[in-house]
Amino acid sequence: MKYKARLWEPLEDNKVKCHVCANECLIFPAKLGICRTRKNYNGELFTLIYGSMISKGSLDSIEKKPLYNFWPGATAYSIASIGCSFKCQNCQNWNISQASPSENGKSGFYTLEGMQNRRMSLVETTPTKLVEMVKKSGAKTVAYTYNEPLIWHEWIIDTASLLKREGIKTILVTNGYSTAEARKELIDVGIDAANIDIKSMSDEFYKTICGVTSVQPVLDTAKEFKSNGIHIEITNLIIPDLNDSDDEIELLSKWIVDNLGDDTPTHFSAYHPDFKQPSMKRTPFETLDRAYKIAKKEGINYVYVGNISHEKGGNTYCPNCNHLILGRIGYRFTKIDITDSKKCPNCQYDLSNDIKGEINRKTS
Repeated sequence: MKYKARLWEPLEDNKVKCHVCANECLIFPAKLGICRTRKNYNGELFTLIYGSMISKGSLDSIEKKPLYNFWPGATAYSIASIGCSFKCQNCQNWNISQASPSENGKSGFYTLEGMQNRRMSLVETTPTKLVEMVKKSGAKTVAYTYNEPLIWHEWIIDTASLLKREGIKTILVTNGYSTAEARKELIDVGIDAANIDIKSMSDEFYKTICGVTSVQPVLDTAKEFKSNGIHIEITNLIIPDLNDSDDEIELLSKWIVDNLGDDTPTHFSAYHPDFKQPSMKRTPFETLDRAYKIAKKEGINYVYVGNISHEKGGNTYCPNCNHLILGRIGYRFTKIDITDSKKCPNCQYDLSNDIKGEINRKTS
C-alpha cells in the first residue's frame, strides 16, 4: 500500500535521502531504496508496504521470537510484510525479505528474480482493523517479525500507538540497523520489547555476508533501546567458519555484559544452509554448547540455545543460586518454579527486574 514516508529529506534534482534505516539511501526519482519498499515519486518519498501483510497474522509462542524473559509462555500475534535493509546470504526468509512489491495497482509482490520469480498476494489492512484482529485472537502481544520490521516504520508507529491503548505489548524482531531519528520515534511510541540480531562483532562480516557497511548501528540500537526501558534480548546465529570462533563469541559476550548488562538474555542459534549458503555446514552441537559455556563464563546470566536440542539451553535458571526457574522443551514449559512475586523459591532472589510481564503457568 503506497503511503507518504516519514524521516526523509528532499535534495536537489528531486532526489531524496531516507533516514529510516542506517543505509540512509540516496534515492533518485522513480527509484527504490535498498529495501525495495521505499520509492521516490517526483521528489517525495513513499513506502509501498504500509498496511501490507503476507497473511492476516499467525499465533506463535513468544519463545519462538525468541523472547524467553518477556511474558514467558505468552502467545504472540505475528505479522510481517516484505523487504529488508540487508541482503544476508544465509537468510531463511529470503522469499519475503528479498521480494519486491507490485506497483501496478494490484496487492501483491514478486519473489526474488532468478530464484522464484512469481507474483504472490498480500493482505491489505488498516491500523484499526489490525487492532480488531489482535483483540479477537486473544493474544496479548504483537510481534513485527519474519521480514525486517524497521523498514515498516510508518506502519509500526501508527499501529503500536493503538495497540498500546488496548494494553497489548509490541515486539520487534529486528536486525537493529536503525538511525537515531527512527530509534527515537520507536522509543517514543512505546515499543515494549525487541530481539535484536547481532550477527557478528566484525564489520567485515556485515559487509561480506549482510551487504551493509558496519555492525555499529546495530550496537547503537541495542544500547539505546535498553537504556530507554525497552526489554532487549540478543540473538547470534552461529555460522560454521564465519563467526564461530571462541574469540568472536567472547567478544560478543563481553560487549553484551559491558553495554547491556549481565541480565540481558542471549540466544545462540544453529545455522542450516539456505538461500546463497555462505557455509555448507550445519552448526554442530559442540559449537553451540561451547558458545553457551563461554557466555556463562563471561557473566551473562540468561543464556539460551536455539534450533537444536540442548539440555540447559532452553531453561531459565536463577542467576544467584542456579535453581531451575523455568524448564522448557522446545517452546513448551516442563517446569515452572517461581513465586507469584517473581522470587526464586530456593534463595528468594528477586527476579522481577529480569523476567518481565506475566508468566503463563501452563505446563505440558
